[in-house]
Amino acid sequence: MRQSISDLCAILKEQKAVLTNMLTLSEEERQIIVSGQSDKLEGVIRLEMKELGKLGGIEKRRMLLMQTIAEELCIPELELTVSKIAERADSDESEAIRKLQEELTPLLEQHSAVNKENRSLIKAHVEYSQTMLELLVGVDDPLNNMYGGDGRSTPDKKRTTGLYDGHA
Repeated sequence: MRQSISDLCAILKEQKAVLTNMLTLSEEERQIIVSGQSDKLEGVIRLEMKELGKLGGIEKRRMLLMQTIAEELCIPELELTVSKIAERADSDESEAIRKLQEELTPLLEQHSAVNKENRSLIKAHVEYSQTMLELLVGVDDPLNNMYGGDGRSTPDKKRTTGLYDGHA
């Protein structure tokens, strides 16, 4: 069991490193969104996806290890938690696991908060862009909407002139 817990600590450290990178990228993404540098957004998102892929691989290994630990501790896998493992581990192992748990919890909470803020900022930007587009081409006026429900042009509709006439 000692080896399994040592392996778990190593995996949790890997997860912490990847989550730290992801948090940094999410904070960078927020700065890009706020500063309106949309040309840089794709690159950061690509890096985030790469880190997410790494995290997925680490998580698969962690889940397999948790199965092994559950068997070793005779605890149903669905009931196994880091706290339960720490309770049954030697004092050194227990301290290491609890320390990692204390480091991971706020990291996950921070990452969640930054991502929630990013989603909100992106939504606000999209809504603003949509509103500006509607103001420019006057889509609130059904007579000025050149497209039907199927997305095809409707040349028979009367067009009024807004700031722009709606031609792309």
